[in-house]
Amino acid sequence: MKRRIPARRKVATVLSLIDDEQPKIAMGLTAGLPEFSTLADVQREIEWYQSNQDRELFMWQDPLSKHYTVVIGVEQVYSSVIVRLIAFGPEVDDAHRKAVGHDIYQALQQRYPKQAIMGTISNQKIVSGWAAYE
Repeated sequence: MKRRIPARRKVATVLSLIDDEQPKIAMGLTAGLPEFSTLADVQREIEWYQSNQDRELFMWQDPLSKHYTVVIGVEQVYSSVIVRLIAFGPEVDDAHRKAVGHDIYQALQQRYPKQAIMGTISNQKIVSGWAAYE
């Protein structure tokens, strides 16, 4: 049974960088994406983020359950932050992804206050939806 996440709540800082001790959690969430069909694919993706200081991999911790429920990968390019990876865990159902995404977007804005936050060609619509969510 999926736990429902409230549509609106006060944003707490629950976006944290993945450290050397946490990649297995990120691997578990990322493995649910169709483009990462093998463990080697997931490991390569995480290593790609760790190989460059302009790339960062974050986990979003649900403020109620304290579970990590989303992995976000970003890359700083010039005056922008590009959201390259979005992986929701099964705990976040489709009806609440936009609200959770909005909270993540706000946390990214706090972390990168002078940079524009945007998506890739394939996920820009999702990132724009997060920004516009009311």
